[in-house]
Amino acid sequence: MPKRTHLLPAVAALSLTALALTACSTPAESEGAAQAAERTVVVENAKPTLVLVEEDGESSYQEDLEVARDSVEIEANPASVVTFDIATLDTLDAIGAGDAVVGIPDAVLPDYLSAYADLPKVGTLFEPDFEAVAELEPELIVTAARSTGQFDELSEIATTIDLTAAYAGTFDPSAGLERAEQLGEIFGKEDEVAELTADIEEQVSTLKSEVEGTALVLSVSGGEYGAFGEGSRFGYFFDELGWTPAVVAADLPGAEGSPHGDTVTNEFVLTANPDWIFAFDRGAAVGEGSSAEETLDNELVAQTTAAKEGHIVYLPASELYIVINGLTAIENVLTSVHEAVAG
Repeated sequence: MPKRTHLLPAVAALSLTALALTACSTPAESEGAAQAAERTVVVENAKPTLVLVEEDGESSYQEDLEVARDSVEIEANPASVVTFDIATLDTLDAIGAGDAVVGIPDAVLPDYLSAYADLPKVGTLFEPDFEAVAELEPELIVTAARSTGQFDELSEIATTIDLTAAYAGTFDPSAGLERAEQLGEIFGKEDEVAELTADIEEQVSTLKSEVEGTALVLSVSGGEYGAFGEGSRFGYFFDELGWTPAVVAADLPGAEGSPHGDTVTNEFVLTANPDWIFAFDRGAAVGEGSSAEETLDNELVAQTTAAKEGHIVYLPASELYIVINGLTAIENVLTSVHEAVAG
């Protein structure tokens, strides 16, 4: 009992001190804390809206200006996010905001995102499971190129934003950096985004100074090639980094900008005779098995300058084909190219 008698004055003193400190808080400080807690962010949705259209077995994105979306004002730091955009998952992970993600589509994730593989699945990259989304009661839903056509229905469940960086699965680091900046603002991670953006921009600048010669960009799946030229889904290697398209240098038809690539043969690859071949394993990216190295290992490709010089570069397939424009995906793709060129 004597110990308790001595403790009571101490507790009373601490309580008085706490009250005094609270009383010392200025109105401005209290208002600032309240504003921080209620901060909102205006997000500019992707415009104009493009919708995925299937015609004669071919899929393409077509502009639909009638449903172009306005900007959306959202509450900052949402505690629960369902994202149908793996690039958004990638970027949130990179900037330390991945804990907010509570649901993702069923897709093959790269190893560095494997920690999210057990999250609840909310459909596919193209088709949401609306009931699964609703059950998670997210504060924010993110759509992008593959799921942009589902924006309106998802908006009925919770606040939805469209963070399409580039349509038709186009690898476009500049657009990816713009979307990362928006995510940084939403989650109060502006400094983290700025640091990673600076690193990527430095990588791009270095690569542009290293580029020389002709190149061919190939997707490989099931023993077949898809070739991509300027202005295509993977035209970045020509349009921005500066390689000369081998098909142009060799005056060949084909690989003229089809978003999904033009089917070509080993004979075509030999005739194009590129200085560099950049290949990615589409089959591996979608979980259908790896075949790129085996497919390119043949006597016709072996006669190309790229093969003779050891300039066949296998790009990280999941990053380039599934994730596409997330911060880590961009960095991994550019790093693989830089290491090959500088080596």
